[in-house]
Amino acid sequence: MASPGTSQPSRLPIDPAIRPGLAGETHLTVAAEHLAPHTPKFSTPAMVMLMEQASYHAVLPLLHPSQTVVGYEVNVKHLAPADRGALVTARSVLTAVSGNKLRFEVEVHHADLLLGTAEHKMAIVPTK
Repeated sequence: MASPGTSQPSRLPIDPAIRPGLAGETHLTVAAEHLAPHTPKFSTPAMVMLMEQASYHAVLPLLHPSQTVVGYEVNVKHLAPADRGALVTARSVLTAVSGNKLRFEVEVHHADLLLGTAEHKMAIVPTK
């Protein structure tokens, strides 16, 4: 809550073109910094980062320059491992919009192998 005498940033309207069906994709070659500290496999935090980037790319072209998206909830399942050097791809599809809240379904694959899935929730917020 804003204290007296301060103002909250004003929110721009959400572009009506931000609607279910939008998709984003991003790729990553698993490197040392993407490995779990206890095993040489693609880590869950690195997979979540990739999922968030794919979701961001789904709506990025439709955001006003003073808007961005932030993740606020992720329900992730890490289903299979990937080794260093593997090319992994995250594909995110926007499934619901409610005000400034967005819900995505995300899959991460290495070739034909499904590595993980997630329901990812993001919010459109002002950049300042």
